[in-house]
Amino acid sequence: MGSPDFAAAQDAARRAGQFTKTLAWALGVTEQAVRDARQAHLGLVQDAAREQIDRMDIDSLREVTSATSLYLAPLRAAGISTVGQVQRTPDAVLRRLPGMGTARIRAIRTATQAVWEAAVAAQPVMLDPAARTPFSSRLVCALATTLHSREAAVAVGRWQDDRQPELADLLAQTTPARSRIRWLFSSSQRRLAATTAGRRLLELIGDGTRLAAAFEQISASSRISIAQAWQLFERDAAQFYAELERLTGAGAPGAAVTGGLAAAIVTRVERQPLDLSLLRGSLRAYQDFGARFILAQRRVILGDEMGLGKTFQVIAAMTHLAAAEDATHFVVVCPASVTINWQREILQHSLLTPYLAHGEQRDQVLHDWASSSRSVLITTYETLRSLEWPPVQASMVTIDEAHYIKNPATKRTQACARLISASPYVALLSGTPMENRVDEFVELIRLVQPELLSSLDRPRLRLGPRAFRRAVAAVYLRRSQSDVLMELPERIDTDDWVHLGSDEMHAYRAAVEAGNWMAMRQAGFRGRSPEKLERLLDLCAEAGANGRKVVVFSYFLDVLERVCRELGPLAAGPITGAVPARRRQEVLDEFSSTDHLQVLVAQIQVGGIGLNIQSAAVVVLCEPQLKPSTEAQAIARVHRMGQIHRVEVHRLCAADSIDERIIALLVDKQRAFDDFAAHSALAAASSDATNPSRDALARQLIAAEQARLGI
Repeated sequence: MGSPDFAAAQDAARRAGQFTKTLAWALGVTEQAVRDARQAHLGLVQDAAREQIDRMDIDSLREVTSATSLYLAPLRAAGISTVGQVQRTPDAVLRRLPGMGTARIRAIRTATQAVWEAAVAAQPVMLDPAARTPFSSRLVCALATTLHSREAAVAVGRWQDDRQPELADLLAQTTPARSRIRWLFSSSQRRLAATTAGRRLLELIGDGTRLAAAFEQISASSRISIAQAWQLFERDAAQFYAELERLTGAGAPGAAVTGGLAAAIVTRVERQPLDLSLLRGSLRAYQDFGARFILAQRRVILGDEMGLGKTFQVIAAMTHLAAAEDATHFVVVCPASVTINWQREILQHSLLTPYLAHGEQRDQVLHDWASSSRSVLITTYETLRSLEWPPVQASMVTIDEAHYIKNPATKRTQACARLISASPYVALLSGTPMENRVDEFVELIRLVQPELLSSLDRPRLRLGPRAFRRAVAAVYLRRSQSDVLMELPERIDTDDWVHLGSDEMHAYRAAVEAGNWMAMRQAGFRGRSPEKLERLLDLCAEAGANGRKVVVFSYFLDVLERVCRELGPLAAGPITGAVPARRRQEVLDEFSSTDHLQVLVAQIQVGGIGLNIQSAAVVVLCEPQLKPSTEAQAIARVHRMGQIHRVEVHRLCAADSIDERIIALLVDKQRAFDDFAAHSALAAASSDATNPSRDALARQLIAAEQARLGI
């Protein structure tokens, strides 16, 4: 054991004491940041609540009290007309008003407090870099600290939990070494124990040196300035809001989070464990519920509205299976345009390894995936059909944009069905599951839980959306942006109507006469200076003058090419179906990160799927689309979680043209979708919600225009 050594024991105790202080400081940084975030959040919501009750008439107090009446006439006569004024008026002032006794004042105070508490609870927090306040800046700074120190703080906390009891005990044993006099008057046994404890302390401190990087990370996070914090917020607002929800519980109400599911299913889902040790980032409450829903129900359709982070929820479910159930292999099937996005999201948000099987190296990638662990194979619908699958079962299969496999007769659906049937966990993702024929949704259910089909008889479905919701609750979860993203900025939709000039009208009549559907829809961009183009250029110029970026969508390549020519160096793109997925992401990255590129130009059926474009705040649709989902997907690329600016959507429409008929059609289709697909509801086989095929619809509209123009 060696002999007692005062100097060694004293040095070890000193170093251990310093290390203990560093541990306490490191944990204190994040704890203080959490307190700051909660206090700043409370200050923000209270400020907003004060503004709200300052606008509320005192008669609203009658709505929140069980008292038979509130005596408010003297208050109004004294000029106290809002709830806010009542709250700020002292009791002594109220007592001087005619007829105001203690009981009446108490009743008014009770009602006022109830309104105040309701107003505080109802306030969403919207962080606007252009309208900073002391509270919002303090909140953003605190959130930046917790976000950038969380992993380090977890590492420090775990070390302390594991070692602190032993560390404290060893420090107590080194008490004789605190001074030479203590040492001299201690027994030889205690001096030997102090020396032994000192050696063990040095071993513990040596083990703790692996926390050096964590200490540095926490130190750096504590030095984040307000300006830096706002910059970080603008770069990834979604994570800031998720962190705010995690720390304060601020978020959507429970019914919105759970998508209106039946209580029994909600209970089952909420009891489902969720191991997030392999996940990076914070899940919002509705995302946490979505991940648990996938795990609890095993084979599901996640139909959240676009922009709510379905990808993140799936990644959370996969990381749980990998961490808690030793699952090793996962598969994601998606359109080619979003393969890169899936790869990036998995790398950014998890400790899983993505393998992209697309192109000439797909067979080698498939082999590498099968030979590895905690791996995610990402492939396309087209590639899936040609892959030679190794004898490895996927623990979970995810089908993104699942409306691609609604037709059981197609080879892509058949290939996906084989993959799905062999996996215990399946998630079909589709923000717009009901399009032209709502009965196609039944085919998605057939893929995941065919046993439900017996309850989806046609007479029952005709009873309406509620009956359908009850029937599909075990398989289908849908939440909307307006329900769960309390901070989502305002979206303003405008139909910009223009006239067809002589050149455009000539082209339009010729197209109608020829029955040329595509030419009819493009006529608004024909001619030397069409009004649609002029309006588009004006919108882009105005947005640029206000420092806002624009995304322009069109179905037609000719329109996109003309827009790019007119915009010149201001334009990025066009992103079309001919542009490889990796190049699309490069164009988007360049557009988002550089100031000189102000307008992203994209084909709506390509740029409207899978790309996240929160750096823009203005959307221009060059022509109305035939399906609400096509426009909704495109707009949701911009107006989605993480967007911090108000979003303007402009749809360019030509009067007295096919545009008018398409817009009327869109209204009817959106009404059908709202009736059947909202709140975890989709209808199948309902004659009231079915639509003719696209070709048949085009023929109908052409005939109507020919009749209108006398052709």
